[in-house]
Amino acid sequence: MVALVLLLGGCGGGATTALGSGGAKGTGGSSASGGAPSSGGASGSGGASATGGASATGGGSGMGGRAMIDMTMTGGAPGTGGAAAAGGRAAAGGRSGAGGAPETGGRAGGATGGGGGAANGGASGSGGAAPACNACTAYATPMMTGHVMATDLANLSGIAVSWKNPNVLFAHNDMTQAHVFALDPTGRQLARYALPSAGAVDIEDMAVGPCAAAGGTCIFLADIGGNLGARSEFAIFRLAEPLVPATPSTATTQVTFERFPFTYPDGQHNAEGLLVEPKSGAIYVITKVAAGMPSAVYALPNPLGASGNMARKVADLPVPKSGDSPATSASAHPCGLGFLLRTSERVYEFRIPAGAAFETAFAATPVSVPSATEPQSEAISYQPDGGGYFTSGETAAAPIFHVVCQ
Repeated sequence: MVALVLLLGGCGGGATTALGSGGAKGTGGSSASGGAPSSGGASGSGGASATGGASATGGGSGMGGRAMIDMTMTGGAPGTGGAAAAGGRAAAGGRSGAGGAPETGGRAGGATGGGGGAANGGASGSGGAAPACNACTAYATPMMTGHVMATDLANLSGIAVSWKNPNVLFAHNDMTQAHVFALDPTGRQLARYALPSAGAVDIEDMAVGPCAAAGGTCIFLADIGGNLGARSEFAIFRLAEPLVPATPSTATTQVTFERFPFTYPDGQHNAEGLLVEPKSGAIYVITKVAAGMPSAVYALPNPLGASGNMARKVADLPVPKSGDSPATSASAHPCGLGFLLRTSERVYEFRIPAGAAFETAFAATPVSVPSATEPQSEAISYQPDGGGYFTSGETAAAPIFHVVCQ
């Protein structure tokens, strides 16, 4: 079997605002023997790509290995193991670079890998995520990368691109199944993680963000839906982001997790959008209301406690607008530069300048950005450097789309 190599990332220079500190452009990121060429070792206005940043001998992923996406990060040079060798997995260090340039807001500019800790105010811990800062001023047409191949993932309701594992998307079903699926961008299942006896009621979105757990990054599952009727308590599940194996597997691994219950100050709400602020780890829930009616934003206590968590209303959003369907997913920009909000027909981006407080994004004027035609669009996630995003929908064999900077 020949593994598919996807070279879909790398933001076009003119439309990308690179916020990492200055570094020289690499020599073009050309492929080694047999490898697929990169998109030119993209550097934004200050980013750096390392010499030879494309695939190792034999292509971007080995036989049966992980499909690759060239999500070049413009703010920290990739480490020596950035490309996948035979067997398909990126070597230790992934896209991390020793001493990557710090991004605005404090997190270091390399990507993940052992020792990728945070600088001032960022996520800390061995392996903590540290993407560079990209902000797209315009986006290209959505490109389909594959279809979800996991037969047990027929009701996909949320995705989150891994900070720790290159070319991995986490996904989940809605409702009561507290499982996290690890996929490559073509939709192949790489692993499956179960949260035993979680007692989930209606899981509707997910995110990857900072935490104090080993590795410095966690997966957050949002049990925030109200589609099954009245409920008095909602919950956030948090688990340390696992190291995903490169070889595809259908096995299920049980993991430890924490459950944080919360309530609203004004009754119950149906919600399907989750934001985890990438510097402080603050959590926000975006409600799902009737078609054509705007959503509201609620902040959870930070840090969350084992009990007694009361949400705080932060804002009413200007969207969804009249004629829009309800909001079904959200994603915080990994550099704190705003967030994406997904409806069935549209994607809105709320943009704020570097250094602005994250909550100011809720008062920003949303910009309509490209969205793919999907069956029941339910999921959206920025890629780890902010230079694009993935979307998918709730159906069997759901298509996966990738949108990058124009």
